[in-house]
Amino acid sequence: MRIKLLFATIFSLVAILIAAGCSILGSPPGDGGDSGNGTIIIDQQTVPPGQPGTIQFTGVPTGTISGDATLVVSDLEPGTYTSTEIDPAPDFDVTAVECDDGDSASPSSGDPQTRTAIFNLDPGETVTCTFTNTRRGSLVIAGQTVPDGTGGTFQFTGVPTGTITSNGTLVVANLEPGTYTSTEVDPAPDFDVTAVECDDGDSASPSNGDPQTRTAVFNLDPGEQARCAFTNTRRGTAVIAGQTIPDGSDGTLQFTGVPTGTISSNGTLVVANLKPGTYTSTEVDPAPDFDLTAVECDDGASASPSSGDPATRSAIFNIDPGETVTCTFTNENKLESTPVAAGSSGGPGDQDGGQSSSESPGDLGGGLNPFEGSGGDLEDFPVPDELPPGAGTFDAPRPGPWSVTHFEGAMNCGTFSLAIPASPPDNGVLDVQDGGRTVIGTGLESAQGVSITMTANPDIRGRYTGSFQGQEQGVPVTINYFWQVVTDEYIVGYLTASLTYQGVTCTVHRPYEMRYAGD
Repeated sequence: MRIKLLFATIFSLVAILIAAGCSILGSPPGDGGDSGNGTIIIDQQTVPPGQPGTIQFTGVPTGTISGDATLVVSDLEPGTYTSTEIDPAPDFDVTAVECDDGDSASPSSGDPQTRTAIFNLDPGETVTCTFTNTRRGSLVIAGQTVPDGTGGTFQFTGVPTGTITSNGTLVVANLEPGTYTSTEVDPAPDFDVTAVECDDGDSASPSNGDPQTRTAVFNLDPGEQARCAFTNTRRGTAVIAGQTIPDGSDGTLQFTGVPTGTISSNGTLVVANLKPGTYTSTEVDPAPDFDLTAVECDDGASASPSSGDPATRSAIFNIDPGETVTCTFTNENKLESTPVAAGSSGGPGDQDGGQSSSESPGDLGGGLNPFEGSGGDLEDFPVPDELPPGAGTFDAPRPGPWSVTHFEGAMNCGTFSLAIPASPPDNGVLDVQDGGRTVIGTGLESAQGVSITMTANPDIRGRYTGSFQGQEQGVPVTINYFWQVVTDEYIVGYLTASLTYQGVTCTVHRPYEMRYAGD
């Protein structure tokens, strides 16, 4: 009964208050009774404007917005509120948080380091805090080779860093705006950096490159992709090829300039990894033994062909990127003549002291015995201490199977010398043609399975010379062979080679002997 009276009394008091224009639940709208509540606004801005993406906030206000949008919470009681943006990396960085609440005595504030806004909300106030999110950018290094598509690898340090193949790219994304530097490790001796060109559109702070320092300086703007192309130009090769008339004539040829060095007849002189440009090499006058009769250059379909002039004994090499130019110097031996007709040697081997045509190809006639008097220089041949009977009276070897034994040799490169070890016997075959004027050897170790054509010297009995064109680790080289027939079943000989690589000239000398292995 008392409870009912209490509720009745409360309702009566409420009715009286309403009638009096007051209410314990608040004043009606429009009379200023709720003017103490306020509004908080987060204004999201991107740099550059209009960037796609979503931004999330926790606290008050809380929520997710996209692009350049706002997040609003109204009808808040006066007080302090905090809202924090969740880290927008790797796409964006919060670069500013600025708050505006007019001339409030307790201004709101923002901190981009903590990505936080602190709203000090006064009665009836609207506070706006603007979060600026700056888009990160990307850097691209593009490789370019000349000639286009030339193989190679290129290494970079700094930002970006890494290794790319020719015509590849190196990309670093999500970088904060700022200045970055990347340097190409020196690509010598195969390439040279000839250009570094950067493209970042109409940026007010353009990127730039310097081929001398092999460096690109990237000035990265917000949301920008800056691209710098490094051009690597392939170096070329100059080759001097010696050619003698008659083919295989013994001698040495000396050259000055580029290439420089000395080669044997029918040898080569090679200088690799030359920067594109013009180089000149001149043969030292080969008189009295030789006359230089021609200088001919081959560089394919080059727009700037190389040329030679026998009158000045010079070759002008116009080396294009990645090009190999070969200039052939032809020297005619004035001391040699064409082989004479075969005749009787008077040596042992038949009833008259000469070789029987049924057993051997016959002699060449007129040649001196190298083992008697001044019949030729034998210093480089491995001549035995005791010569067998009839040594030096045989013009040609027997055709058929032969055994070849290579003795220890040497390679000399200026002050550096390397011993070439001896090899066990190796089997080959000699094919004797043209009455002994030509001998073709196959199966010889140093010839790498390719036949060697040896030509007889008409002035020295049993003396043969020949050459084999090959490569040593990619560098063209000519191997020259010299034979001295001791008897028709026994030959002593040696080989020589000369090559120049990166300015260093190396010469090779290796003696050997050959013995008939037939029945």
